[in-house]
Amino acid sequence: MHPPSQLLCAALLLLNAAHVFAQATSFKRSDGVEVAGIVDLPSGTGKAPAVVLAPGQGYHMALPAMETTARALAEQGFAVFRFNWTYFTAEPRRQPSPDLSVETQDLQAVIAAARAHVRVDERTVSVGGKSLGSVVAWRAFSADPKLRSALLLTPVCSRVPRGESIPKPEAKENYPGLESERRPSLWIAGDSDPLCSTSVLYTFAATGPKATRVGIVGGDHSFENKALSVGEADAFRARNLLSASTMAVGFVIEASRTPQ
Repeated sequence: MHPPSQLLCAALLLLNAAHVFAQATSFKRSDGVEVAGIVDLPSGTGKAPAVVLAPGQGYHMALPAMETTARALAEQGFAVFRFNWTYFTAEPRRQPSPDLSVETQDLQAVIAAARAHVRVDERTVSVGGKSLGSVVAWRAFSADPKLRSALLLTPVCSRVPRGESIPKPEAKENYPGLESERRPSLWIAGDSDPLCSTSVLYTFAATGPKATRVGIVGGDHSFENKALSVGEADAFRARNLLSASTMAVGFVIEASRTPQ
């Protein structure tokens, strides 16, 4: 894992031939606390739809699932705002707040910054997150009717209690109100994720509206298979990240074009 300080070592990086720029920055909360982040901007100067991506508990903004998803979206014309939790920036081993209220403040600050950005069409902002980030993103999405869609990567929908083998559903507790939500959401999980059984996820998604989608790719909670050799593991993860990011891009493109 790279130290958070290394994530802000460059002010502006040219990522690839598609002229997608990743700019290290920070976002200020209403209480003055700064949230470290990166803004991925597509080429051009016009207004673009935007996606705000919240990280996992210890899965920072520059790790593969966040990086790959952000780059894929930016290459297709989206401005992407990703960040680290303030507790993680202070000390990577620290824990989030018990009720996630501080993390909600972090995310709300980034959403506000996205809407105010000169390159963003504030009418087409979506929110997403990975793992813990998906839980906080869902809270923000549920509370903010102006957000277009929710992109939930490796959601936390179940756990297997110690000494047992049957997953215990936790989706309703972590993502309340799906049954009454009419805006689109996409839930992407690995087929061997110990924190989200595919059967539990499908059952939960079935309680939502037609706009609720589920995507399953290979791998665990990081779209990986740690039993493989190094080279095979890297290729396996890359394939899964490509599948997940392709689904994410198609979903957000459609959601940004659908009238609210």
